[in-house]
Amino acid sequence: MDDPVDSLAELEGNLSDIEFANAVFGGTAPVVRIVRETGARTVLDVGCGSADIPLALVRDAQRRGGDLDVTALDHSEQMLEIALRRTNAHPRLHFVAADGASLPFAAGSFDVVTCNLALHHFEPPAARALLAEMRRVARLTPLICDLRRSRAAFAAVWTLSRVFTHNRLTRHDGPLSVQRAYTPDEARTIAVDAGWRAPVVRNEPFFRMTLTDRRT
Repeated sequence: MDDPVDSLAELEGNLSDIEFANAVFGGTAPVVRIVRETGARTVLDVGCGSADIPLALVRDAQRRGGDLDVTALDHSEQMLEIALRRTNAHPRLHFVAADGASLPFAAGSFDVVTCNLALHHFEPPAARALLAEMRRVARLTPLICDLRRSRAAFAAVWTLSRVFTHNRLTRHDGPLSVQRAYTPDEARTIAVDAGWRAPVVRNEPFFRMTLTDRRT
């Protein structure tokens, strides 16, 4: 989904499949957990897609009586149009069209800067630029949540994409995303090269991983 899609309905169907996978197969839970642990009051989500994870973050904060504002950023106007509609323009969500490799914010503008299921879209030089920008803008920590590349992950995603959906984009992009994903060691190396001080990778359920850089 790096380029504009002719059919918004097909794109929205693909995003609905991603929302399902995030909710059921471990994409949302680790992000909510880590953001909660940091005590963040402001979050920037880079490459927000349909903004299902930003919405989950603000709803989790509301359930706990907390106060959290999330800025959802994507370079695609199509994505932002869908995200605004699917989140019912939630008052705690703010939408921005911009490039993740050149974030239009001052250093330390947000407590946490997240990027979910998007790192694998970037080749190593572009991934380093993205992670450097995330580190610059994050006061507490940047937070990546993405797939872990492995044969088992590819087999599982290929099978699930044939069982749970008929969406053409999902069936193509799901297995391809695993092939393009980084291993934990590769992700850690890119983070070090991007200037993260103490990157920590944690394996998450269902072939996901989180990457953080919590300064003390």
